Amino acid sequence: MSVPLHVGIDAGSSATKCVILDGEGALIGHHVAPSGFDFGESAEAALTRSLQEAEGKIEDVVSCVSTGYGRESVPQAGRHVTEITCHARGAREWYPQVRSIIDIGGQDTKVIHLHADGRMADYRMNAKCAAGTGTFLESIALKLGVTLSDLDELAMKSSGDTLVNSFCTVFAGTEVLERVKAGEAKENICLGLFRSIATRVSEMMSSRNGAVGVTGGVVAHCRAMIRSLNEVLETEVLLPPMPQHAGAYGAALLAREQK
Repeated sequence: MSVPLHVGIDAGSSATKCVILDGEGALIGHHVAPSGFDFGESAEAALTRSLQEAEGKIEDVVSCVSTGYGRESVPQAGRHVTEITCHARGAREWYPQVRSIIDIGGQDTKVIHLHADGRMADYRMNAKCAAGTGTFLESIALKLGVTLSDLDELAMKSSGDTLVNSFCTVFAGTEVLERVKAGEAKENICLGLFRSIATRVSEMMSSRNGAVGVTGGVVAHCRAMIRSLNEVLETEVLLPPMPQHAGAYGAALLAREQK
């Protein structure tokens, strides 16, 4: 006997994430695929792998909600919802007490503020500049000849208080090279990059009331990002079990709730 499945697909600028819930709301399948040139193809690939993990078939899918940059290009979706709504829904399912959500993705950074009952209060988005995003870190890592994982590993070894002052990716790259030339420890420079993003996020926050949750690919893969946010925001941010899938999870929850 087949089980009704509810699907959430987050077609992000860099990666497409899929989450599958069963009829009881349990998360039984998930996958991440590169978004590439075609959001439809990446959504199909992520869904296929997620169905394999869930031991389900496409015929078992009774509802599907898409979100993210390429949400309207997901043919499987019967409904398209903004990533603001989906990230808030997913984060609050894991942490009902959360009042602010920081989502650091490949191409943009969002700060979402919620009322105590979960309703949207305010949000800010940095979408016109790479500063404060995963692209910012990847660009500097490429200039230094290391991977993003290497950058994170080096940053976690730092005991210094370096801050890369430039928010612009181009100027930050120049500043980093000047610091390298001056002989500053590479571990401190790397942590300074993460502090730069955390500082940018802090300036975007219009409220500091209540618990803060973090989502997105950067916090999923970079411990130094969590460390820097804790330090700059002077609070312990809440990292959900699947931060990169928060948008897809929220979309799947909304898919299950729709009648």
